[in-house]
Amino acid sequence: MKSDLLKYKHYIIILVALAFVNSVLDPLWVSITELQQKVYLNEVKVQKVTNVIAAKDEIDKQYGLLSIRTLQLQPYLFPASTEAEFKLSAQGKVESILADAQCSVERIGWKARSNIEQSLVRWTLEARYRGNPNCALMASRGFESAQPLIRIDSYSYGGKEVSGNKNNQMVIALTLVMWQNAKEVAL
Repeated sequence: MKSDLLKYKHYIIILVALAFVNSVLDPLWVSITELQQKVYLNEVKVQKVTNVIAAKDEIDKQYGLLSIRTLQLQPYLFPASTEAEFKLSAQGKVESILADAQCSVERIGWKARSNIEQSLVRWTLEARYRGNPNCALMASRGFESAQPLIRIDSYSYGGKEVSGNKNNQMVIALTLVMWQNAKEVAL
């Protein structure tokens, strides 16, 4: 038996070495590769934070420019903090423009609302009214020059005849877009 053990001694040494590698070295190798990945990810995070810190001055500069542009934008927005206040002031503005143009209002209805950001809301309003070509021209000019800004998004003009007569009655349907300063922040 001893002679058999001596005969297969090198096989036993190889088996013990393989068992040692499987039980000790392999988990150590996996642990080392995981730690290397963590170190790499931490280095990437450190590099990103360093880049943000380096760009802090540029970010502050852009924030200042954004604040200035927000100030410049204020006259074009309806300053109403609630939906009811906004609708009341915006619809009153539309009706006053149509009254100044001597148009007869048939219908004004709110179509859509979409939030552009926390303090800026985009509203769509549909206005349908009747009038002569002079009414259509004056109303369009009134909407284009209105402050706060009222933009004509789409339009439809219709009438019974096109004869060049200034008294021909037209039916005009406009889709108007307005913006609301929802937080009513005056910078």
